[in-house]
Amino acid sequence: MAITNATDGKVNAEILIQAQHLNRLKIAHGGMIASLVDVCGSLAVASKGMHHTGVSTDINVSYIGSVAKGDTLLVNAECLKLGKTLAFTFVEMHNKTDGRLIAQGRHTKFVGIAHTDPENEFKFKAKM
Repeated sequence: MAITNATDGKVNAEILIQAQHLNRLKIAHGGMIASLVDVCGSLAVASKGMHHTGVSTDINVSYIGSVAKGDTLLVNAECLKLGKTLAFTFVEMHNKTDGRLIAQGRHTKFVGIAHTDPENEFKFKAKM
C-alpha cells in the first residue's frame, strides 16, 4: 500500500491487488478489505496528530463490488470525529480504473489513553 496524500484527518492510499490478496474466487479477500478499513482508519486518526491511535471497539464493512489481480484499489479514509474517548472513521474504496465503488467501512477506536502519549503532536484539550 502506498499513501498518496495525507492532511488533517484525511488519508488517501492505493494498493495494487496481487495474488496474495485474493480469495478462492480470484477477487480481493474480504479480510484484506477489512484490514484496509482498520489500517487506513487508524492512519486517519494518526493524521490528526495522534502518535498512538488507540484500539478498535467496532469495525464494519459493506462489500459493494469486487477487484481482482492487477486492479488498483483507491482508499480514502477520514477521521470524522476525534473525541476525548472515541474516534470515528469512515473509509471508502474505489477501483482506480473505472471508479466503481468497492467497499465502505466504519471504524470506531477507543483513544482515551492514547491522548496521554507524549509523542502526540498536539495535546488534547477537553472542552468543559
